[in-house]
Amino acid sequence: MCHAAPAAVAALGTGLSMAYKECRAQLSGYRWNCSGVGDGAYFGHVMPLATREAAFTYAITAAGATHALSAACARGDLPACGCAHNSKLSVQRRRGSSPSSSDQFQWGGCGEVAFGARFARRFLDARELEADARSLMNLHNNRVGRKVSETVKELVRRECKCHGVSGSCAVRTCWRALPPFAAVARALRERYRRARRVAAHAAPPPRTAFAAHVSLAAAAAAVVQPHLVLRRYRPNGVGRPPRKSELVYLAPSPSYCEPDAAAGSPGTHGRHCNRTSRDEDGCEKLCCGRGYNTVRVVKHVQCRCQFHWCCKVTCDTCLSRTETHVCE
Repeated sequence: MCHAAPAAVAALGTGLSMAYKECRAQLSGYRWNCSGVGDGAYFGHVMPLATREAAFTYAITAAGATHALSAACARGDLPACGCAHNSKLSVQRRRGSSPSSSDQFQWGGCGEVAFGARFARRFLDARELEADARSLMNLHNNRVGRKVSETVKELVRRECKCHGVSGSCAVRTCWRALPPFAAVARALRERYRRARRVAAHAAPPPRTAFAAHVSLAAAAAAVVQPHLVLRRYRPNGVGRPPRKSELVYLAPSPSYCEPDAAAGSPGTHGRHCNRTSRDEDGCEKLCCGRGYNTVRVVKHVQCRCQFHWCCKVTCDTCLSRTETHVCE
């Protein structure tokens, strides 16, 4: 795929970088803030444990790849990706009607993300070869990321540019602009907070395998395909399959309070916290009860600046006091 579609792979790499950057932005106040993810020159199984953090990482990676590929497709940067030009006018001509005055515009660009989702699926899902519970989890979360990137349709906006004498807008070029990737990442963060714990369940062979014309030996040799189900805490309880919109994970998350390379935890020592917040970025939660230090900084800054005609700016000098809270 790298040799066959180098432009698409380059766009996919841009999407991965965008996804890692947005991962840090969305989880900046959490104990696990995406530190270390995407720092190297490779990608793959970057999270050692099958936690909800791994689920979020895979989903936002797939979403970033889909978004970047779709944007490159819309710009016309990918030779393999074609868009329907002037679609509205062509439909009206096929129907034998003339466009109204309000619809006389040239339609350009491409807002569809089918190509981006398809290429991202072929490239990213190709790593999951083991067919075990972790691979099933990764494939499911990749699918959620692609789907979220596809279905944030209410944020797709139409942008237009006028062409004509003195801005008369005799001809208007319009295109569908993809939503900012931050909107997609925010939707995934909400799914991260509501992620569901699952387990692999081996389904029995279908009943038709035990029909009279099929031998018991053949039925016993039937391949049992495992699939994910929601984890139930009662004996012999088998949950329903997770919804296609739900992020899933297999193992509970560690506390992420202390450094632990095996768990992918950088720890929270030295992290900045918010003393007045009761959310994830609050000092009580982020510092794991260890306490925090307050650093006070006083510096001189320019203030109350005024412009004098002509041409001079005068400013007063003020004292600026700031407090920063750092986890012990």
